[in-house]
Amino acid sequence: MTDRRIARSTPRRQLPLVLALMLFLAPAGLSAQRVDPCTDFYAYACGAWQAQHPVPPDSVAWGHFNELQQRGEDVVRDVLERAAVDRPGRTATEQKIGDYYATCMDESAIERAGTQTLAGDFERISAMRAKEDLPNEIALLHRQGTKALFGFSSGADYNDARRVIAALDQGGLGLPDRDYYLKDDARSLELRLQYVDHIRRVFELLGDAREKAAAEAEVVMTIETGLAANALDQTTRRDPRRVYHLLSLAELAALSPAFDWSRYFGAAGAPAFASLNVVEPEFVRGMNRLLGSTPLADWQTYLRWQVVHAGAPVLPLAFVNEDFRFFSATLRGAKELSPRWRRCVIAAAEDLGEMVGREHVLQTFGAEGKARTLAMVGALEHALAADIEGLPWMSAETKKAALVKLHATANRIGYPDIWRDYAALTIVRGDALGNSRRARTWDRQRRVGNIGQALDKRDWPYPPMTINASYDPHENVITFPAGILQPPFYDPRGDDASNFGGMGAVIGHELTHGFDDQGSRFDGDGNLREWWTAADRTQFAERTRCLEDQYGSFLVLDTLKLNGKLTLGENIADNGGVRIAYAAMVAQFAGEEPPPVDGQTAGQRFFLGWANIWCENRTEALSRRATAIAPHAPGRARVNGTVSNMPEFRAAYQCAATAPMVNQNVCRVW
Repeated sequence: MTDRRIARSTPRRQLPLVLALMLFLAPAGLSAQRVDPCTDFYAYACGAWQAQHPVPPDSVAWGHFNELQQRGEDVVRDVLERAAVDRPGRTATEQKIGDYYATCMDESAIERAGTQTLAGDFERISAMRAKEDLPNEIALLHRQGTKALFGFSSGADYNDARRVIAALDQGGLGLPDRDYYLKDDARSLELRLQYVDHIRRVFELLGDAREKAAAEAEVVMTIETGLAANALDQTTRRDPRRVYHLLSLAELAALSPAFDWSRYFGAAGAPAFASLNVVEPEFVRGMNRLLGSTPLADWQTYLRWQVVHAGAPVLPLAFVNEDFRFFSATLRGAKELSPRWRRCVIAAAEDLGEMVGREHVLQTFGAEGKARTLAMVGALEHALAADIEGLPWMSAETKKAALVKLHATANRIGYPDIWRDYAALTIVRGDALGNSRRARTWDRQRRVGNIGQALDKRDWPYPPMTINASYDPHENVITFPAGILQPPFYDPRGDDASNFGGMGAVIGHELTHGFDDQGSRFDGDGNLREWWTAADRTQFAERTRCLEDQYGSFLVLDTLKLNGKLTLGENIADNGGVRIAYAAMVAQFAGEEPPPVDGQTAGQRFFLGWANIWCENRTEALSRRATAIAPHAPGRARVNGTVSNMPEFRAAYQCAATAPMVNQNVCRVW
């Protein structure tokens, strides 16, 4: 299971960054006061901001997350540019991050190198003489960061979360999701044609004649469609019971005898192991059939495509532009390519995350930041405990187990206690593709090397400058990086109500993930175990179905509705998180209502604090793409869906019982 994050999914080759402490929480004066908050609270809170902040041409969405990301990238750029100056006395960290950035920025050197940087890969691929050579080649490509055929990594064992096991998953696709290959509506058909045309263009850039390139593109599309046909859809993958199959190596071999797994695991550098999680056995069976029916020459074409596709961001500009044209412009609606420095900042943060992050944390986040966050986490945990104890629909037996899990939840705040050691990673000034590959190889081998080891909860899922927060059900750990611990989530100079509506709701959101439709399947130790009574599980399912139906009725564009099943976990977390954050705020006030701020009550400030987080504009293409694959609802649904279920909101704004922001069938789980 992937990490559960409050922030929206990041696009290909992009990692959200921020470290600067910027104070820009939208005050009440920016609210669209002509809109009745009881009619459309999102428009009331965000309408004026939306009108003043259109999506920039090099972006596909613009909101407070993006503002934080841009400011963070500016800070990262400053550090990288200073480190890039080749001067005596640079530290090892400065050398690595500085030379990586300087090399990425040297467009003329990249242009001179052309596609010669890929020559070794192409020679190896063309030298294969039989399909028996595929395991070794795919293992090598995986080590370089290429996502060919399937995915292989490590993760906590669902049945014994104390240990790390090998994990084999579906993969090998260029389009965002399996449904892009399988749906037969007009838009999907057109996107597939455009994707095939994109692949053709890339092969032509490699020097292939147009007719040959067109045939190669069809080969790639045929193979990827075959892989997609046996992949699980995103909604089904939300059920952890559907993505855990602990098999022996002999059982894996029986699923796909056409692929020599022992050769692959050896070439992949994996330590010896006897069993692994085969996330989707049917995908492996389908892969086996595809291996048998597809000629070696077609696999060579497919692997050649995978190599150039993975390397596109650090190839000559013609490849960068073509990659942007399809994956950013066509699929997501961007109008312009981001400036080179921004793309290199993002790449450095992605490939050298904790090295870059450590340099910035030293400058921007102190012990007081951890202390403030810990205090608020404590307040939210206390509020959630009280909420669980008071639930009328849950039995005493399940409540007891839920409280055990809650009290076992650990927190990672700000930055890692132990930083990763990059001493073994070599960064060479002048070798852009090599630097990226070596960084990805280093990180992959770090992950694969954990197989068979005890789970280390000190290992962070992403760098500390990330604008995100997450809950990991296998570890029962919440991560709050330094990047998100600032306005509009938390403003040390702001009022308590706004901070509880912002950071308090984020903390509550992540705590509630431990008890959503996925998290509730795992116990306090992170094991996949049913700790509910059967009657309580039925009650839980009825309440979550209410949210599924509510959010599934929201329109995203024209007739396109939100997927209430795909977004269920995030919607449970939003509703529970905001509710317990409000309770924690009330408890802190201890019966003493604070004076109004800017003419607004504490309750009104709280809900504006929540709404301000999600003020955003999106391109139509991104909205369609997100509706198909993203587990998070768009900002309007997150805000209006949550407040319409809360009597506290109705009281704060004195809404009539029949107002649109008062749900007539209130949905409540936590």
